[in-house]
Amino acid sequence: MLDENEIRAVIGKMWQLHLSERGELDRVGGYARGQLGVPAVPEDTGDEVKDIAKLSVKNVLGVVVDSFAQNLSVTGYRTAASADNDPGWALWQANRMDARQALVHVPALTYGAAYVTVTRGPGGRVRLRPRGPKDILTAYVDPLADEWPQFALEIWRTQDGAKLRRKANLYDEKFIYPLDLGEITEHDPLHRSATNPITPTVDGDPVEHGAVLDGAPVVPVVRFVNAWTADGQIVGEVAPLIRDQQTLNAVNFDRLIVSRFGAFPQKVISGWSGSKDQVLAASARRVWTFEDAEVKATTLAAGSTTDYNAILEEIVQHIALRAGISLANVTGKLVNVSAEALAAAEANQQRKLAARRESFGESWEQVLRLAAAMDGDEATAADSGAEVVWRDTEARAFAAVVDGIAKLATAGIPLDQLVPLVPGLSQQQVQGIKVAMRASATTTLVDRLLAAPPAQIPPPSDRDVAEVLDGTLVGED
Repeated sequence: MLDENEIRAVIGKMWQLHLSERGELDRVGGYARGQLGVPAVPEDTGDEVKDIAKLSVKNVLGVVVDSFAQNLSVTGYRTAASADNDPGWALWQANRMDARQALVHVPALTYGAAYVTVTRGPGGRVRLRPRGPKDILTAYVDPLADEWPQFALEIWRTQDGAKLRRKANLYDEKFIYPLDLGEITEHDPLHRSATNPITPTVDGDPVEHGAVLDGAPVVPVVRFVNAWTADGQIVGEVAPLIRDQQTLNAVNFDRLIVSRFGAFPQKVISGWSGSKDQVLAASARRVWTFEDAEVKATTLAAGSTTDYNAILEEIVQHIALRAGISLANVTGKLVNVSAEALAAAEANQQRKLAARRESFGESWEQVLRLAAAMDGDEATAADSGAEVVWRDTEARAFAAVVDGIAKLATAGIPLDQLVPLVPGLSQQQVQGIKVAMRASATTTLVDRLLAAPPAQIPPPSDRDVAEVLDGTLVGED
């Protein structure tokens, strides 16, 4: 158990690490939401141009994150040989993770990492709580190889009367240390949880969390990693594309300037200078007359946005290629195409999705095994062969899928094992179909037995009668 001085030393080091990363996290989050990336304009620029600069943010980074997040949905947890989910799946359902799993996938895709804490709530019920990288700090001895952190600091804000306070839980391998990190005085929500100094004080007695897996105590925090770079750094989907997003915004700003000020012929009068009202009146006239013979009126050709549109389209295509998503996700230009053509267009995205499912899937299995162990289900906790089942979102022709299933059924594969191959079905729907199939099969069997004519029993032969009579007589003796 850590004493108060050791707790402060650990938190001090973790907080400094958090401060070094928080600026980049805020930057990535701002670009993902489209709040950053406004093209720079001179300070003395008019308000109209400044407004155009703000409007020029053509955010596609959020689309990149959504393109993957919308295709990541866990629908089951079982071994390959099992037809039903493992008992640990009940903990998933009890924590409403069907809806809350996006709170893990979206931060992991955006920032590169997300976390789930596994603790006991009131009554000993196991609780799974998603946490983003701004809400929890972790320290690993070897960040690349270690499955569990050495320490984890979970942070949240709470209202104490009229004041905001920062609370925290420090996790080690055996205990949860409740902490009070001090009052929040900064009004800017962007900085009040990042740059203010903290003064940790113990806010209660340490509590044993009881997280033990494979016979060893662990810190009950599981990390979800989007991807690793060649240098061993965690990377999300947004950071590598920020420069491309800035380029897109800059070109779009130029296009909007042209469309606002140069999309119509410009009238030029040389040798005459009128008042503001005179210029306004002249601009509305169809015929202009001037007494001075030196005055000349000409027009400049209207500017075209065609070239800008072509550049924007090229940049968007480049971003889609680098992000590994289908171009249709950012342009919406695929209309009335076959399922085969759509599948071909999404091939790169499906390959990248497979990699994300492998990474996130291992973490979800880690979460469910630990949750089962803390719930007393040692069999599920020890079952390292169970895997999460992902919803199939790949574009396919439904008729082709059904035809393939029919051929497999004809080859002798039980139909109830083929039902999960139908795309778009949840595990509850699959289980309901299986139950209905079993009930239907039983009803059909009973109907066939009732409909069958009674079997005709042939009359006994004389020899059979004689043998029976002889046996009876022998039995009476």
